[in-house]
Amino acid sequence: MPAAGLLRDFADERAWSPAPHETHHQAIEKQPFVMTRQSTLFNLFPLGLAAMVGACLADASDDEGGNQETEVISTVRLTFTPTGGGTPVIAAFRDPDGDGGVSGTAERLALVDATTYTMTAQFLNELVDPPADITVEVREEAEDHQVFVFGSAVRGPATDENPDALVEHSYADAESDYTDDTGEDLAVGLSSTVTVVATGSAELEVMLRHLPSLNGEPQKVRGLADALAAGGPLPGEVDAHVKFQVTVR
Repeated sequence: MPAAGLLRDFADERAWSPAPHETHHQAIEKQPFVMTRQSTLFNLFPLGLAAMVGACLADASDDEGGNQETEVISTVRLTFTPTGGGTPVIAAFRDPDGDGGVSGTAERLALVDATTYTMTAQFLNELVDPPADITVEVREEAEDHQVFVFGSAVRGPATDENPDALVEHSYADAESDYTDDTGEDLAVGLSSTVTVVATGSAELEVMLRHLPSLNGEPQKVRGLADALAAGGPLPGEVDAHVKFQVTVR
């Protein structure tokens, strides 16, 4: 269950959309970070490179409003493995004490120019002993989850045209890689291809979104990354949203 003292009520995120005068990626900084589909919000402390963590993964009775299982995500770990061989680059966001007084931090990413990587995303609760790998549950519910990669460093499905991007992102997995319950066999985003295209420093954002069926209709549908890039509202709820500073030399 989420750490006590972090929850408060908030308006349903599905109603959120950017103000007319701002871009989606500017407005998303103001967006409430949704932690459970029961309409609750984690009040996290100000973070320099990362914004929030939390997760909600439900049992099969989700669609009917039945019992729901809530999980906490304290760590988001990205691993960049060069496709041509070499040492992986690993960076993690960690919130070391949940609702305590220590802010979470994100490690910097140092990538090599003109290199293609396989990027894997892992979601953990390291506040329990032994640590819980929430990624396992995301795989099991692949038809209800999608990872979006965007930010000033990125050009890809979830970004608008970004001539200053440092990396190009594309999905490298689908629901059928993890489960037989594939729906439209859409991308999940636990595995991606990232190609470095320029030098410099910018931000890479990772958002894990929970998209369970609602009133018998799927919320995870084709084109959600395009909708994010265009600044449109997304269905479902945010399980985790973190930022990493990327440097390419």
